[in-house]
Amino acid sequence: MTPPSAQEIVEGLEARLRKTPKLNKPLEHGLLRYQLALAYVESPLGVRRVNFVKALEALNEALSLFSPSEHPIEYARSRNALGVVLRELGKKEDAAAAFRDAAERLPDATHRAERAGALNNLGLTLSEVGRPQEAVAAYEEALRAFEGGAFVRQHISVLYNLGQAHGSPETGGGPERALATYEQALKLADPQEMPDQWALLQHARGGALTGLDRFPEAVEAFHLALKVFTRPRYPFHHALAMNNLGLAYAQIGDRSSLRRAVTAFEGAVWVLDVRLHRQVYEEAYRNLHIAESALKKLGETGGRADYFARVLEESPEAERLSMLRERIEYFLRLPEPGRSEELAELDRSVLALDEQGAWRVTATWLNVLMELPNEALVAGLQARLAAHEDLDPPARQRADWMLDMVITQELLSPQRVRVRDTLSMLGHERPTDTPESPVPEGIGTPADVPPGVEEILFKSHQELGDARSPRANLPGGTR
Repeated sequence: MTPPSAQEIVEGLEARLRKTPKLNKPLEHGLLRYQLALAYVESPLGVRRVNFVKALEALNEALSLFSPSEHPIEYARSRNALGVVLRELGKKEDAAAAFRDAAERLPDATHRAERAGALNNLGLTLSEVGRPQEAVAAYEEALRAFEGGAFVRQHISVLYNLGQAHGSPETGGGPERALATYEQALKLADPQEMPDQWALLQHARGGALTGLDRFPEAVEAFHLALKVFTRPRYPFHHALAMNNLGLAYAQIGDRSSLRRAVTAFEGAVWVLDVRLHRQVYEEAYRNLHIAESALKKLGETGGRADYFARVLEESPEAERLSMLRERIEYFLRLPEPGRSEELAELDRSVLALDEQGAWRVTATWLNVLMELPNEALVAGLQARLAAHEDLDPPARQRADWMLDMVITQELLSPQRVRVRDTLSMLGHERPTDTPESPVPEGIGTPADVPPGVEEILFKSHQELGDARSPRANLPGGTR
């Protein structure tokens, strides 16, 4: 059975209200008003503020029908809901009074969870009106109410809010107290069962570590948060974490860290919509320019694409793969000519690396393209050939040879055929002249690597005669 829509719920409650006279059935009428208010608050339809104004009217009507002495629970619940609505409408002091009243009226013995929820709401509102010490007291009382295995998620949420309050200078707790609170919550948060809360705590932990000048640990915490806060699933949280990651890298201050800071800030700017998140966008953009200026002062040459290529060069393979995949997928979503220009600029920066770096990054780049649809492969190879065109003849010869050798070493036979057929379609001819140093020092060649299953089978076919192996008769040798 399909659950009713938000509109159907509101219409159903309004119909029941018309059949439940206030004079004859005041309690039932009040309960329906309370339920209607909740339906307006939770409705995704219409204008949010209009819905909350309607909820406010319904709750005021319900409260006029509930006696605090005769209907204490109904009255307290309505006061808590009233606090939610008033907070949303900007009446924070009135909201705090409503939450406090609800918490005082809900008995701990029978309605512990509801009382703790009202206290948590009170803490959030007191923090927003600049009363963090009172907020800490409310959170600590909520934690005592949320003790026990039945309230783990709620306990974690209150600990997170408590950590945020401790971060205020007025509480005297500071980042050390906040960090201890987040780490206490992380002991309860299972990253598999509650990944969102776990990532939020790691992000907050990174902020506290940054405040304590423990920047490498902060970097690690932000990276952990970003494992969950990916750009496709959580774009805004991803951008916040990338901006804060950039700040931690920038505080470390060496060339490598500043390059990574630029990469992080750039990633944040790409995600944020200036129309929706102007303040955060402007902060990330400002941070990006500060990091670039710091790099220039250290004598760093080139631009953002060059910095990113150098980050890729110095990164472990798994991290390089992840960063390059995210960057290429972003470029591929751009309209032309931006897509081709961005891809080619990155390729030019990769080709400007030393031979070992260019080889390793190209190998990763090729593996990323293999994961993507054929349209992406064509765009990627087309951009790489455009970058080759910009090189002088000796550099182009080396770049063509490197690409051919990477294809040979990194890909299995069907993949090699796919890539080389695409290159041929784009007008590229395989190099025939071998450069003086065809493989950079430190890069393994096929002879250095134990043969895989495919190569073993191919050699066994050759021992039985080349007629058994169609690939042996292909023009130009193995593809």
